[in-house]
Amino acid sequence: MATAGGVDVTGGRAFPGWEILEGAGGGYIAFRTVLVSTKSGLSNVRCGATRRELFEHLEQETRLERQPRQASRPTKDARGAA
Repeated sequence: MATAGGVDVTGGRAFPGWEILEGAGGGYIAFRTVLVSTKSGLSNVRCGATRRELFEHLEQETRLERQPRQASRPTKDARGAA
């Protein structure tokens, strides 16, 4: 359970692999406890003005994680272009 000042900020929702904090200037911040590669297309940090907005973002990340990954194709450099 993620807490800020002893208060449950997840509203009982579980987001394994994410640490959730209240932002100093308001809002909420979530960061991965184990970082992912920048090439993965996933985020290591998500923010929201409200808990609901943050949860929507984390649910979106969860859906992206579950999608099958497509192998990236090598791109031609300027020398290989016609």
